This record gives sequence, structure tokens and C-alpha cells, in this order.
Amino acid sequence: MKLSNWILRISLIAMVILSFIFTSLIWRNPSRQERRSTSSMQVTTENDPNVKKMEATVYLPSRVYYTHGDQKQMLFQANASMGSRVHQEMASWHMQQIKTIGKVSQNNYENFLTQNGSLQLVYQDVMSFNHFERWFFNKQPNLKSADFHFNRILFDLDGSGNKLIFINDATRTVYEAKMANVTTNKLRDAVAKQATGAFPVEERRLGNSEVAFFTRPIKLQPYAYLMDQQSANYYVSLLMPSKTASNVDSREIGDSTLYTAGSTRRMTADSSTGAIEFENYAANFPSTGLANFFHATFEGLSDLQMTNLASMRYFQYDASRSAVIYKTFVQGFPIFNGYQKGDVTVRYTQTSEEINFSNTNLTVPIPTDQAAQTLPATATILSQLEAAGYRANQITDILIGYQWTGSSNDQQVVDLQPTYYIEMKGEYRDYQSWINHQTDQQANAASEQTAASTATPSNDAASASVSTSGSSQSQ
Repeated sequence: MKLSNWILRISLIAMVILSFIFTSLIWRNPSRQERRSTSSMQVTTENDPNVKKMEATVYLPSRVYYTHGDQKQMLFQANASMGSRVHQEMASWHMQQIKTIGKVSQNNYENFLTQNGSLQLVYQDVMSFNHFERWFFNKQPNLKSADFHFNRILFDLDGSGNKLIFINDATRTVYEAKMANVTTNKLRDAVAKQATGAFPVEERRLGNSEVAFFTRPIKLQPYAYLMDQQSANYYVSLLMPSKTASNVDSREIGDSTLYTAGSTRRMTADSSTGAIEFENYAANFPSTGLANFFHATFEGLSDLQMTNLASMRYFQYDASRSAVIYKTFVQGFPIFNGYQKGDVTVRYTQTSEEINFSNTNLTVPIPTDQAAQTLPATATILSQLEAAGYRANQITDILIGYQWTGSSNDQQVVDLQPTYYIEMKGEYRDYQSWINHQTDQQANAASEQTAASTATPSNDAASASVSTSGSSQSQ
């Protein structure tokens, strides 16, 4: 056989092998699953200046306690937020100076927590004093105080009322602020009015936190809300803007759509869950200090222009991930859902700002005839968890929240059911999920299947009307 024929055969074999290799690479490449949009999306932006005024509301304390006659109570105001009411009566006060008391003994610390006549405002997680000072009081002069971290504010409502005590529960460190322009008549009236229906609690130490244990069963009302569901394009226009129209590229990968604007911004939207992740590689890491970090993450939250921003509250600061979690609150209690519905997480890395949220949020409450639900005392829940094999030292938080479930009759209506939520290993799940060893997603799927098989006339009436009589959105 001529040499030229051998060369030809070897070349053909090599080409076939290369063809198989390239075909294999193409089939293994996820980009083959993409369906690229052939049209460009024109984006514009609108920035509502009024949303910036909501920072004080979002960073309000989430719980209010009042101790009277050696009994601590969690104050509760139906169809409203007790934290907002207390803030309204305190906003005109002025801090004149702040001093450090220092770390106190265990005995003195417990005396603060159980002080008779004290009104206590408590954050779910750590708060920056400089950030609090900036937003809580009207026309507050800058004290130029070194920043410190706290999570509890104590005011002697039955005493002289000329100072605020700031306490860091994790370290038992105490700070004292001298106050001026203090008026307490309306505040006392508001507290006395709500104290008659308040929930008796006692605080117990779990890890580095004080957790409210409800000492007897309590009744809470379920709620129904209309949903606000926005398209991914809506968030593209908000989060990928420019002064002039720009082109946004979109690619579909399975159930997700990836949007990119140049090399600095990208957004991934999951159509099956409604979860959205936005990444901004042009963002700078916030300036030093927790106050600056909180402000920067709030700006990320406000960029979403959510219709329920007034119901959002600061929930958690995760220092290990440089992240802040905001949650929707109803009646002073947080909402939980396995797919981040009602949540916004803003995180900073060394290279980008990341915002994780859902395209579905709550708008207005609607009438419902559901009966109030009775939740057992917290000690009963703890006993059930221990019977299921969990140790008390595994639990880092216990709180009451509302579980977001689908309505049985209307896909645009969300049912909110009160229940206990337990934190273990940094994860919150409703207590039944822990007992049944379910994930939050599995629990949500089970509850929605139950809702689908059980028709409730009250929700039929609710879906036919958006009247808010007898109920108002929590703030």
C-alpha cells in the first residue's frame, strides 16, 4: 500500500476520534441546555426616595417586654406592631451622653433582666449603637460615641425615667445613656392597655442568648394575605440599570434563567421555586464598622422596592458569611418558609454583593374566619424535642413564628399558621419538622398538600374580597 494511502487512513481515523471527543464535550457541557434569547432587553430604572425613610422601621426591635409584680410579659398588640408603638412614643427623646458600665456579674445581669417596672426592647440579634442612634430618635445630635454592640434596651418605666440601659446578652456588658426631653404618659398608657392581654414569659439561657419561654399555652390568630408576584424582568429593570438603555443577555438553563449585564452584574431566577439570586461584582465592600454594614445591606434590600417593606424587620447578622437576613413580620412574629419567601438575605464577599430573595411577597391581609390556634407552653415543646432524641444543648433558639403555606382555594392567597420554630446548627425549622426529621421544604410540601385537599369556606370568601376590614398589615 502506498505511503499516501496510509497517511490518508490515519488522518481519517484521527478525524473520527476528534469528532467523538468534541461531540462528547458538547453533550457534557451544560451550555447545550441553554436556550439563548435572540432579543435584547431594554432596561430602565426608577429609584423611590421614600423607601430610604423605611430604615428606621426595618431596624426596630422585634420584641417588647414589660415586668410588673415580678412577672415578665411579652406585650402584644393585635393587628399592629408593639415595637412600632413604643418607638412612636420614644422618638422625640434625646440622648445626652453615653458611658460604659462594663461587664457585670451573673447576679447583676439577672437583676437587670427581671427588674420590676422595666420596659425592655429586644432585638433578635446584635445591633450597632451607632446605627441605632442614627435612626431611632428624631433629630438626635451625634454623641460621637465609640460604637458598641447590644441587643437589649431597658427603661425604668415606673421610675425616674432619665436613662436607658443598653445590654449585650452574649457578653453581659452594660452601657448607660442619660436622656432628656423624656415624656412617658402616653407610653405608660400604651403599655398598661396591652399588658392586660400580654403573654407571660420567663427568659432562659440557650447558648449565648436569652430565650423567651411562654409559661402557659397561648392563642394566636391565623392570617391570610394576598400575594404580590413579580416577573424576573421586573427585578432585572431594578437591579441592572444604567443611565442609558443597556442590553441584558438572558439564557435558560433547566428551570432557571440567567441574566447578565456586561461582566459586573448577573441574576439567576428559578421558575420552579421563585428564588432569585443577584450578584453585583462592581459593588465595594462596606466601610469598616457594623453600622456601615447594616446601612449597606439595607440599601440592597431597598433596591428591590418591595411592596411590603414596612413589614420587613432585621432578623439576623451572620458574621461568618458577612450577611444580614431580613424577614417579613406579622403581628410582631417572623414568617418562615422553606423557599425564602418573605426573606431577603444581603451578603458581601471580597468580590461582590449578593442578594437572595423571592419573587413572591405578601401585600394586604384579607378577611378570614379561621379560629385562633392554641400553642402549648414552650416547656412542652422542649419536652417533645427531647423525647424525639434531641438534647437541650443542641437548641440555640426557640421562638414563635408564622408558617407560610399555600391556600386551599386560591393560588394568590397565602395562609399563615402560628407555630414554634426551633434553631439547631444554624437552621430554623418548625418543631414538628424536627420531630419528624423533615426539612423545611418537605414540611411545606406536606402542608400545601393538606391545604389542597381541605377546602375552607373562609378562604373562598377571602379570595373574593380584598377588604381589610377587621385587619391591617403589620408594621
